[in-house]
Amino acid sequence: MTVNERIKELRLLQGLTMEQFGERIGIKRASVSLIESGKNNPSDQTIMLICREFGYNEEWIRDGIEPKKPVIDEDMEYGQICAELGITDSRAKQIILNYGRFSPEDKKLFWEYIDRLIDTTGQSN
Repeated sequence: MTVNERIKELRLLQGLTMEQFGERIGIKRASVSLIESGKNNPSDQTIMLICREFGYNEEWIRDGIEPKKPVIDEDMEYGQICAELGITDSRAKQIILNYGRFSPEDKKLFWEYIDRLIDTTGQSN
């Protein structure tokens, strides 16, 4: 797979049109098309912008060396998810904020309730 094909794959994985992808990294739709078709190669700057905007490893984009995205620890992943929720999902953000404000006793009751909701035995306690 070429760098051009990997960029197309990345765009499709993000669910973006060429125009949307170009807007995110500051290039025109026509430039994205030329890159994806292999008629033009991406500049170093374009590759860096893609890496920064979408969180992909430069080595994967350039040479196909796995992993596609950097391996991050669970705390960093949690922080990223919370940051994304804060931007796009106000209900999830409110749930997290409210949970954080619970007393230790309320957190215990919350998790007991959740455990009852997901109990697969169908037995009530």
